[in-house]
Amino acid sequence: MSCRAGADLVLACVTWFTQGGARILSAPPEWAECRLDGALSSPWSRRNRFVMQDPYTSRYPRTRGLASHAGPLVLLGLLALDARAEWGDPDPFFSEIPMVLTASRLAQSPLDAPAPVTVIDREMIVASGFNEIHDLLRLAPGFLVADHPDGPPTVATHGLGDAHARRIKVMVDGRTVNSPLWGNVIWDNLPLRVDDVERIEVVRGPNGAAYGVNAFQGVVNIITRAPSTESGRAFVVRTGKNGFRDYGVRLNGAGGSAFDWRLSASRRELTTFEPHFRERLGDWHSSESLTRNTAHFSAVLQLSAAEELGLQVGVSEGDSKRGAQAYLDYPPHTEEDRALHLQFGWRRHIDAESVLSVQYFHQGERAGGSWPVIQAQGTTTASFPTSRASEARRHDLELQYDTRLGRRLTGMLGIGLRSEHARSLHLFGTTRWLDSTHGQVFGSLTWNPLDPLKIDLGGTLEHHDYSGRLFSPRLAFNYALDEDSALRLSTGTAYRAPSLMESRAFQTDREGDTIRRIGFRVFDPLQSERMRFVDLGYVAQLRSFGLGFDARVFREYYRRFIDDKSCVFGECPRPEPADYVPIDPGKKSFYFLNVDDFRMTGAEFTLDWRKPGWGRAVLSQAFIRIDHGEPYSDRDIPNSAPHATTSLLLIKDFPGRWQASLGYYHNGLYYWMNGGDIVPRTDRFDLRVARRFGPPGSDNEVSLTALSLKGRYADFHEDKFRHEPDLYLGVRIGW
Repeated sequence: MSCRAGADLVLACVTWFTQGGARILSAPPEWAECRLDGALSSPWSRRNRFVMQDPYTSRYPRTRGLASHAGPLVLLGLLALDARAEWGDPDPFFSEIPMVLTASRLAQSPLDAPAPVTVIDREMIVASGFNEIHDLLRLAPGFLVADHPDGPPTVATHGLGDAHARRIKVMVDGRTVNSPLWGNVIWDNLPLRVDDVERIEVVRGPNGAAYGVNAFQGVVNIITRAPSTESGRAFVVRTGKNGFRDYGVRLNGAGGSAFDWRLSASRRELTTFEPHFRERLGDWHSSESLTRNTAHFSAVLQLSAAEELGLQVGVSEGDSKRGAQAYLDYPPHTEEDRALHLQFGWRRHIDAESVLSVQYFHQGERAGGSWPVIQAQGTTTASFPTSRASEARRHDLELQYDTRLGRRLTGMLGIGLRSEHARSLHLFGTTRWLDSTHGQVFGSLTWNPLDPLKIDLGGTLEHHDYSGRLFSPRLAFNYALDEDSALRLSTGTAYRAPSLMESRAFQTDREGDTIRRIGFRVFDPLQSERMRFVDLGYVAQLRSFGLGFDARVFREYYRRFIDDKSCVFGECPRPEPADYVPIDPGKKSFYFLNVDDFRMTGAEFTLDWRKPGWGRAVLSQAFIRIDHGEPYSDRDIPNSAPHATTSLLLIKDFPGRWQASLGYYHNGLYYWMNGGDIVPRTDRFDLRVARRFGPPGSDNEVSLTALSLKGRYADFHEDKFRHEPDLYLGVRIGW
């Protein structure tokens, strides 16, 4: 298959979308690119920077089901692109090959990457209108995003998600931000905001060969804006319904010297859920209102032409008001959250093709809050206090060396050491610190035996206190059909080690020295989840049509899936503690265990079309099937992935520096496991209208954004939760 054949396929799709008389693409237009000065060599790099275009991402041939969901919208969007404006960059489209960092820890073209990568670039981030970072992942094919009022938002890909989704490794500038407790991400407590993000690279599949255990179903790398990409000062304000207030300030160094820096700070207040009355059972469920104060500092010191230091410090603190007056287990209360992230890096170019880097990360989390739990006992009630107090810390040191070993051979080698510490009487039944250590050696070799062929062999060998010794290998072949298109075939193994909660949990509510209720607990040691996978992909830049196209099909084999199972007092697999006097013997507790093996099969694609002065359309689609052949211990496993998900972002430029964007997000019916439940078929529409002002090239802007135009919708649990729509006005002024 050549790039010409790929172009014919995509042209057929576009023609199908636009049947009805519009003769677009009849003559080759002047395509343009959107360029970002993103640092590829390091998160902070000022010197070692490639000019980078907004990455394209595309996926798989259309089906009738996709047409029914997205066809009319794409038709409407393409027919609406009819006016030339002042927003685009006049440079030729894709004149520079885009670079990605996250697939192999090295800067490379997506055509050469050993894993599929989606890039959510700065233009998409702004046009989406999203003001929370986790929502941006709706733009990646196959990703599922949910909010719920009983805890932080949750993100999964291709199903298997729950209230503590922990099968995706999430990083900020290469540092892991998954919580040491559950292994999930406390999205609403990250110490940075959407305004701080340059782009998000999403590896859409297992990547344990590059990052080790827990890079299981995918890797999300949030890349922040380098200090040199902004100058001066800016004030940002967003205000809208549901008490939404978001105020921020951005201060930047003068630039032009060896030291460059930026400080951003913000405060936001919002209500995500109102109390919801469940008519079927006649009970109420939680509301949620959040307040967060966030600050993020980034600095780069250029020691010499070949050496630099980087520093990032981020803090977040605030309150979450949750619960419902009639919800006895979860009455209205306030929870406090604190987070600290610190990153320090040193990087030196040994020669033109060899780089040595050292990075240190620190992550700290602290949560607090207590409330009375009321239990009805016949005509009377009993009450006892509960608390969610916990504290966790992580220290991570990593060294990496990249070099060229020969004319056709390059290599990378690194070592990482990590220690994690946590304590919580509520979660672990003890006030002492629980400690764990983790060491890994990672590396890769890339060989070009023929000009069009690249062979990548990579792997990570590691030892973890909760999982023992594990090796995650990957073998990938990339074959260039021409300079603008390539095929990829990769296979390998990935693991997910049990989290601290899955290894040491003894979650209790106590009245004095007496245990009155048990939540999660561990009876037997768990084995790591294992996945073997095979992936076939096609990536192309179709310059003559202004299209980026990325498609893949894959199959994944899961073994030893970790799930939880419920039991009641007196019927659990182990004797109950002597000091356990349950306030309600019929109340369920939960324990972890390895359960099912199963197979997942899927296909996904992204089309990214743009023309300067007209606009841009980014369409992503995923189709997933989890085999139903096994007698699953949890019947929600095969139903945890919707058969189809769609995202569409249309960006239209108008004269007078106006821009409008429309987002469409569709999912079929599916289940959130363990804390969640059924989510019905959902079609969500978002709209943003903006006008820039001030000197050309400035980011001054006024915008109006409506999220969820159709109103409230069921989220995470159809019976319990209704997510509130948002409508807000935004203003950014720089000087």
